[in-house]
Amino acid sequence: MKKIIIFIMIISSMIIVSCNSSKTSDASSSNTDKPIYVGIDVDFPPFGYLDNGKIAGFDYDIMNEVAKLSGLNVEFTHMQFNGLLPALQAKKIDVIIASMTVTEDRKQFVNFSEPYYVSSQVMLVHKDDDSIKTFDDLNGKNIGVVIGTTGDTIMTEKEGVNVEKFDTGASAVLALKSKKIAAVVFDKEPCKSFEKYNDDIKLVESDVVQENYAIAMRKDETALLEKINAGLSQIMTNGTYEKLIEKNFK
Repeated sequence: MKKIIIFIMIISSMIIVSCNSSKTSDASSSNTDKPIYVGIDVDFPPFGYLDNGKIAGFDYDIMNEVAKLSGLNVEFTHMQFNGLLPALQAKKIDVIIASMTVTEDRKQFVNFSEPYYVSSQVMLVHKDDDSIKTFDDLNGKNIGVVIGTTGDTIMTEKEGVNVEKFDTGASAVLALKSKKIAAVVFDKEPCKSFEKYNDDIKLVESDVVQENYAIAMRKDETALLEKINAGLSQIMTNGTYEKLIEKNFK
């Protein structure tokens, strides 16, 4: 009888160890598939916007395609542009895709992927204003910019202009439409989108400042950087990129 009891205890122990090993294996598997939290700006059409309450746009599409090819489990969270870098450093998000320009200042704090889009800075002015044709024509005027963007940097450094800072492009355009400011300096594609849906403003393209958009992550996320770059490389060469351009920039 004692031998039978001992045998049963040994078998029970083996089952328990086997179950624990299985749980450990499952936990390890889930850790490798943990969500990558992606910060995105939805006030930046056509790169990021809400469509019936759901995140959409070129940035959203690019990140989703990269995630598929790189085996990443991504979850998006939208926030204002000027809150993205602080959220990344505080580890509230892991990645930023928000038409973020690669700059030397930003490269001190984050790693950037390979560029996925080349843009430029342009101006939005009121439809009946023909006095603004170049950036020099902005001297002495009240100019709207979105906090933390390239337009903000350029205009803040420019002498002779009065800079008014806004949280979103939409709020800057609203101030322009009511003639509280003379112009908005902003990225080209969002400006084209605002011009398309607002008859009383127009886009002025002059003194083009080109810039590269890239995906940002923390400095220590080197493995993640490699995966994202690998995914970007594939969509740039397999025809996906052209399809996303056609879809989002009609």
